[in-house]
Amino acid sequence: MRYCLLFTLFALFPLVTMGQSISSQERPAWAGGYFKEMPNSYIEVVSAFGYDLKEARDKAAKEAIHRRSLATGTEATVNISGNDVNVSSNHDVIVKARIVDEYIHHTSNGYTVYLLVQTAKNPTFQYEPVNVSREYGFSARAFVPGMAQIHKGSVTKGSLFIAGECLFIAGIVSGQLLADDCYNKSLTEKYNADVRKAYVDKANSYLIMRNISIAGAAAVYIWNVVDGIVAKGKKHVVVGNAALTMAPYADMNSAGLAINITF
Repeated sequence: MRYCLLFTLFALFPLVTMGQSISSQERPAWAGGYFKEMPNSYIEVVSAFGYDLKEARDKAAKEAIHRRSLATGTEATVNISGNDVNVSSNHDVIVKARIVDEYIHHTSNGYTVYLLVQTAKNPTFQYEPVNVSREYGFSARAFVPGMAQIHKGSVTKGSLFIAGECLFIAGIVSGQLLADDCYNKSLTEKYNADVRKAYVDKANSYLIMRNISIAGAAAVYIWNVVDGIVAKGKKHVVVGNAALTMAPYADMNSAGLAINITF
């Protein structure tokens, strides 16, 4: 049993790493749907299919304008240049929008493009700061095994942390219960020293298993907390400039977590 627990601890590292790499290949969190109304603009997700990438991208950008009901009449023209989308009429800009981020899903039939678009309520308004990041601010979820990882979109990794912690806790409980049972049985063997010694030896083995499980649970928990704080996750929308990030550091004299706040 104790070898099984040791194997679990050593096997967990490559599995967790694999879980992170798998989740990082998935589409960004915002692609599942996002909408937010700001004082000066709207932020939303639109998608469209096309047989080539440019067609799909243009359709999605035009859908964002149409959805906001800002494209007016047949005289208006939609011009897409890079990440800027302008709707003009008689050479005056009547709608201003920009593509914050995009996700492209390619199949044998064509392309489906997901755009995260910010549309100004008035073309004279300034955009609020909006960006897409894999960085996540500090959350108390980091102190619950697997929860920070799942929150960041790494479901496989979070599940592995939960499973690992549960397995080691089970090892702690079962090791202690089995050791207590063997000690109690040894006390009933008053006349057979060899049997009594065998029970004591088994009890000591179960205590070793318990101690290994305690160490494993502590190691997985600490690993979970550090990973939950510093690991990157799925791309998500960040509105505004303020951000708090934490990262580990080490030098010749000290080590710890560096906290950085930007405004």
